[in-house]
Amino acid sequence: MSETKRSSAAWICAGYVLVALVVCLALGRLAAHITAATLLDQAQQQLARVESGQPLWQWSLRKPRDLVAGRAFGNATAVQDGDALRVTSEDGTPFELGLPIAWSVDLKHWPILQLQLQSNMAGTLGLVWQGSNHAFACLAPAAHALTADTRSLRIDLRDLVWNSSEPGACATPGIAQMLRLRLQMPRGGSLRLSSAALLTTEPMPRLQDVAIDLSGNTTQHDIGRITSRAQNWAMPLFRLPDGSSAEAMLAWRDQLRARWPAALIVAAGDTPQAEPTARPHPAWAWSACIAYLLVLLRLVLHPVQGRLRPWIEIICCLLGPLWLIIGLHWGLRPTPLGVTAFAGGLAYALVIERQHLPRLWRWPEAGRHWLWPLATLPVTLLLMVFYGHAPRALLLGHVVAYFAWAWLQQWLMLIVLLRRFEQILPRPNWAIVPVALVFALLHTPNGMLMQLCLVGELWWAWCFLRSRSVLPVALAHAICALLVESALAGGALLRSLEVSARFFL
Repeated sequence: MSETKRSSAAWICAGYVLVALVVCLALGRLAAHITAATLLDQAQQQLARVESGQPLWQWSLRKPRDLVAGRAFGNATAVQDGDALRVTSEDGTPFELGLPIAWSVDLKHWPILQLQLQSNMAGTLGLVWQGSNHAFACLAPAAHALTADTRSLRIDLRDLVWNSSEPGACATPGIAQMLRLRLQMPRGGSLRLSSAALLTTEPMPRLQDVAIDLSGNTTQHDIGRITSRAQNWAMPLFRLPDGSSAEAMLAWRDQLRARWPAALIVAAGDTPQAEPTARPHPAWAWSACIAYLLVLLRLVLHPVQGRLRPWIEIICCLLGPLWLIIGLHWGLRPTPLGVTAFAGGLAYALVIERQHLPRLWRWPEAGRHWLWPLATLPVTLLLMVFYGHAPRALLLGHVVAYFAWAWLQQWLMLIVLLRRFEQILPRPNWAIVPVALVFALLHTPNGMLMQLCLVGELWWAWCFLRSRSVLPVALAHAICALLVESALAGGALLRSLEVSARFFL
């Protein structure tokens, strides 16, 4: 290679590095902005519920999956019964129903347990709770009697006698990570349970009287000092340090909620109002989704010709998946709306590329084309050494499924999108930049994961330009992602591999 070509290649490489740095910074700020907006929205919804007298913790019980582990603990069966859950004792021995808790509940300031239930036989209702700072459980075996006439119960947890293996540890209810109903009924006796809620008897103070602004030099060790100041507040307001990343904000949120489950936690400078963010009616969202699907069908039957075609095809392919991810439609379970939009965009991509599907399994022409994409493997191993943890075993079925998923992702990025970006840009080689950006955005709002995906896809797309084979890239993608899942996710560098609203769970 001549000196001129080497110099040109060096400048091009420097340009890629500069673009990657700028885009990584922008992605980090985007993730932080989305996280701050989500925390504010959650705080406003929570404040609105409390000020309107609604339960802060409420469980609607309809199906077995509404219980912890999706079943009763003990010899009892749980089935859906209309708009309620029916639990039947098999042998008359005590059994327990676990109420799912997202992080923790404050039984000290919300000590009133309200239940909507109906029993067909006499029985006994007890309660079990367990905190995070001890391994033993607190048990009140006979909190209330059940009769066939019982329709609802209102139990003050402060009036119960709690037993535990450590004397005096359960004198008063506190912060709980586990809350279970303990039931004992004759064999064949059943209980129809529709809802449970925790209520408070305390008036809510003004936010300005219970607000704490965490400064940039606040550390995890300062939690003890903050605890002594706010230990008697039911719902303190915490403003997180200014300039925090998305991962740092969620780390602070988790630590604060472990001590104040009802705390209002927002980004620096934000103040929640009792009016939650207005959301459009679901009918509008479904109307937009149906219109999107109809447009896709119209374009399949009558494709647009001319210079706008690649632009239109890119937008139509990505609109559905980005709606699911960036629109935060994928929480604990993906919403039907998000899944429909995602499937529509992916189906459109398959249709417009149906004549080129053999490119999915095109074999690279040279052995080195297998090695270049795997250059991300030593980088992944170094990250695992410095920021990771002991590897976790992954299920074989999950590993196989992820190889297929990585193959599909890289097909969408490198065959469907890259070719169209090459048609649009005056310098086709720079098409790898928007492709890498799209790949990163499909992992919103996980800031660190977005940045890692951007850098990784830049390299893999560059390798693809030289081999035009998806197989080596998909292999490298799958191996690196599975290693990250096993030994890097949940560590010091990467909070998780979750995207969309799942990132905030």
